[in-house]
Amino acid sequence: MEKNIHRLTDSFELLQNVLQSAFRIPSILFTPPYTDIKKIDLGLRAMVWTNYGEEQQNLSFGENFEGYRLLIVKSNLGFYNVLALLEGKEQPDFIAIGPFRDEELSANYFTQILKDSHISPNEIQPLKYIYEQMPYAHPDSVTAVVKHVLSVHYPAFSEVVPELIQYAEQKRDIDINKELLDAYTVEHAADYRNSLFEFLTIIKTGDSPRAQQALQIFLQNARFVHDNSMREYRWFLHSLNNYCHMELLTMDIHPYHIIRQLTSTRTKIDSLTTMAKLEQMPNEICHKYCLLVKNYANPNYSKQTKDIIDYIRLHLEEELSLNYLADYFHKNASALSHSFCKETGISLTKYIQQERIREALRLFNTTDFSVSDVAIMVGYQDFSYFSKLFSGQVGMSPREYKKRGKG
Repeated sequence: MEKNIHRLTDSFELLQNVLQSAFRIPSILFTPPYTDIKKIDLGLRAMVWTNYGEEQQNLSFGENFEGYRLLIVKSNLGFYNVLALLEGKEQPDFIAIGPFRDEELSANYFTQILKDSHISPNEIQPLKYIYEQMPYAHPDSVTAVVKHVLSVHYPAFSEVVPELIQYAEQKRDIDINKELLDAYTVEHAADYRNSLFEFLTIIKTGDSPRAQQALQIFLQNARFVHDNSMREYRWFLHSLNNYCHMELLTMDIHPYHIIRQLTSTRTKIDSLTTMAKLEQMPNEICHKYCLLVKNYANPNYSKQTKDIIDYIRLHLEEELSLNYLADYFHKNASALSHSFCKETGISLTKYIQQERIREALRLFNTTDFSVSDVAIMVGYQDFSYFSKLFSGQVGMSPREYKKRGKG
């Protein structure tokens, strides 16, 4: 028995993680006696249908059956649930997946809901918020993932044939439950805040893969703060950009780099002219701010070393000889060089070279400046010397790198 419980728990946790990552679709494990069955659809039916949920507490799946079942339940409210039944009996352990929709939101989508469910046009407006939060996925894709994941712990599940069930409810009395709707809105507002804070916390680590995962959860919870118009979505992107920049200002990163990222991202958001390109921006914002942390967040160095690093990064085009830096910071040249190398594990000269080449790479990747212009902009008047250093660090000449980028 204990082994079966572990198998059930492990299979559910694996499926839950995969569905969240792939589709952002929630899932819940139910074991008899079932309680709070309204969670299957996040309470949506209970908000619409009078007395819904009272008889559902005695939910059963009919006569005993052999093996497993995979039910695709389509409501005439316009959404799907997938139920994975893991035992052959009337009240089995089962995993409820959803709700999710397989259509883009449109006037026709809501018109069909009104027609199928006999809901007044005046009543559909308060429900639109919930539909906007609902993940978008095709049922075939969801069931394919469910079968594949559950077969890890239940091998026979790979042979299960999905059953489509049309869940018609138009005979019920319509009564929009405003109290439940308000509770749903409050809960999702809290999820919005919590997922944003989690995302920003991970951004500060510079861990891009983890930040991308947290970002997807936040985007799911953030749908209620904008509609599907380009104007509203562009406003949302500017807000996301501002959130990231404000969070990084609390770190030990020179604000120049953070503000530069803020303004370049702002300019790009304003320049995009299609919704498809705008929808790619959250991932790019996340990636760019993670890179900024990785490249510019100073470890636990002394104040002197941090000041030297900041000065170098902000004055790459100027003289940065050891004697010049020692004079600027009013330190003995030998002592300054020794302390810098001891803390960072790299000589001051080598560090300056690396920073200049890194800035050259950034310029090649983001501008159309010529190779000679970039050499001067990162502090090298001698093009041959710049080319030699660049080739040593990058593995190809500046011209080759620039040409490859254009190709």
